[in-house]
Amino acid sequence: LVMHEQNTQSSFDFASRRMHPKSSRFGKETLFFAIPPDPEARQACLEIQARLQREHDGLLSPMAPERLHVSLYGVASAEKIKDEMIFAACQAASAVDACRFDLSFDHIATFRTASRNAIVLSGNGGRELLRQLHIQIGIEMHAIGCDPHVKADFQPHATLFYADETVAKTTLATPVIMPAREFVLLHKRPGEPTYEHVESWPLSERG
Repeated sequence: LVMHEQNTQSSFDFASRRMHPKSSRFGKETLFFAIPPDPEARQACLEIQARLQREHDGLLSPMAPERLHVSLYGVASAEKIKDEMIFAACQAASAVDACRFDLSFDHIATFRTASRNAIVLSGNGGRELLRQLHIQIGIEMHAIGCDPHVKADFQPHATLFYADETVAKTTLATPVIMPAREFVLLHKRPGEPTYEHVESWPLSERG
């Protein structure tokens, strides 16, 4: 089964360009892999969101707690995601063998896009291991006949806001540590406030 989705964006452009109302792809469903935050990391994100809202009047619509994530790999974007594509993504993910790691975000940054900007947590802690996981997923997608959407060089981030304004790069007094203990497949449908959690896959405890 060969599945050719019209998706030429990198997985990390995917989140910032497609998941907000002003995107040119607004109205499409999206399917993507992500690293979810643990409760402590999610709480840290919420506290940073609240602080940024106090400091910047234009940051009116923070990402909801249940939507916070670290983008990992964009599978597809289409008017309707086919069940076959969801099955293929799950099949590929089941073949991935990767170990646990920690992501560390030590600054706030703005990723500029053609429509709205993404205000994000960013940092290089765990970047190489996240990149390896991203590539592994692409390899397994390719192995079952799907077009791989791999980008070897990307910046790990967790989006806190989409906004018209920008926020200057700011170093955090205390980095946000996000343990990567599993990765998940999320399905976003237009008009729905949350993502559908399709499935999750644990990462190995081995060193």
